[in-house]
Amino acid sequence: MKISVMWMTRKRSHELVYSISSFMMKANDNKDIEYIVISDPDDEDTYSAVDKINKMSFETNIINLKSPTRYGYEELEGYQNLVGEIFTGECLFIMNDDLICLNNGWDDEIRKELEPFNDVPRWLGLAGVNEDWKGATTFVGINRKWYETTGRVSGNRATDGYIMSMGKALDLEPLRPKVQMLHLQRGRGNIKFIWNDEKYVCEGLPDDGLGGYPTKSPKPPKYYHDPNEFTNDYTDFEEGKRRFDEDLNNLRRYHG
Repeated sequence: MKISVMWMTRKRSHELVYSISSFMMKANDNKDIEYIVISDPDDEDTYSAVDKINKMSFETNIINLKSPTRYGYEELEGYQNLVGEIFTGECLFIMNDDLICLNNGWDDEIRKELEPFNDVPRWLGLAGVNEDWKGATTFVGINRKWYETTGRVSGNRATDGYIMSMGKALDLEPLRPKVQMLHLQRGRGNIKFIWNDEKYVCEGLPDDGLGGYPTKSPKPPKYYHDPNEFTNDYTDFEEGKRRFDEDLNNLRRYHG
């Protein structure tokens, strides 16, 4: 079973290389993993860094994409939906450039979790070992059938919330493969967590002032997020609600 994993990033090539390398080194079968990076059209630093990794990688090739425009933080789903058009795996996971993989064989854990559900749409949820206390998934993925049913990865920028809300509306719990990751959480100071019954303190990444996907001017969140919480401050609410309801109705063909 082929697995697709994607990173959206902007001008953080050092963190990105470290993140991708941690997944490559911990995988059991890189030949059956599709690594995808998508960056902005003006981000030559990231594009060049990924190109260099490809020249040194013998087991796999990273798909190195540039978006046609800079969507920015308000429209993160633009990057994700572009990747949705080209990924070839049986699932697609969305990672951050400040995520580090900790456990060997993470790819087989995903395969084991997904294999019984090839014919029905399912979503997958992960959390960093330092975020388990939240009791919720902070990183999400979807299987091929989910994508084929909805025709998109996400309907708004907050993909984890969008897909979790979809799961809640369908009364569908996430599949939780045993993938252990550390979320370095840029700008949040020291990170305390327990891994393999040992306590650790890790220095977090400093705030680089970029905010991940910087925008030219601050704007409110774009598109509908939580179906149970209407907020007048949201822009394009009707378009976002249309997307959510459309995806929900399509998925209900499989999940009541």
